[in-house]
Amino acid sequence: MDAAAVETRLTTVLGAWAAGSVTVGGVLALSRRTRGFGRQTAAWGAVDGAIAAVGARNRRRRGPTDPARLRTVLLVNAGLDVGYLALGAALLRSDRWRGDGAAVLVQGAFLLALDGTAAQALRAG
Repeated sequence: MDAAAVETRLTTVLGAWAAGSVTVGGVLALSRRTRGFGRQTAAWGAVDGAIAAVGARNRRRRGPTDPARLRTVLLVNAGLDVGYLALGAALLRSDRWRGDGAAVLVQGAFLLALDGTAAQALRAG
């Protein structure tokens, strides 16, 4: 897959994930039992949606990102994703923040898979 296709796929998948996260998170935040998970999920979705929108806009205006630069950004992001997983695991230990921690784990795992897969595709390409 060429770099432009990888970048397009990244913003498309991230945008779809963001929309689903905002929707599902919003619904789950309405229930006292799932409020923490829902709140975190919706918030992450909003941020992911903004990132996807800016990425798509920049690609339209400037063309595709240099593949080496994009791969570097993805690898840095993957490192951050591992940090999100550690944070989520730590939050799981707290009764008060357990739902938030579970949501951070879900988001971090998804982002690690997305960033890692895209970085690998750029390496192979």
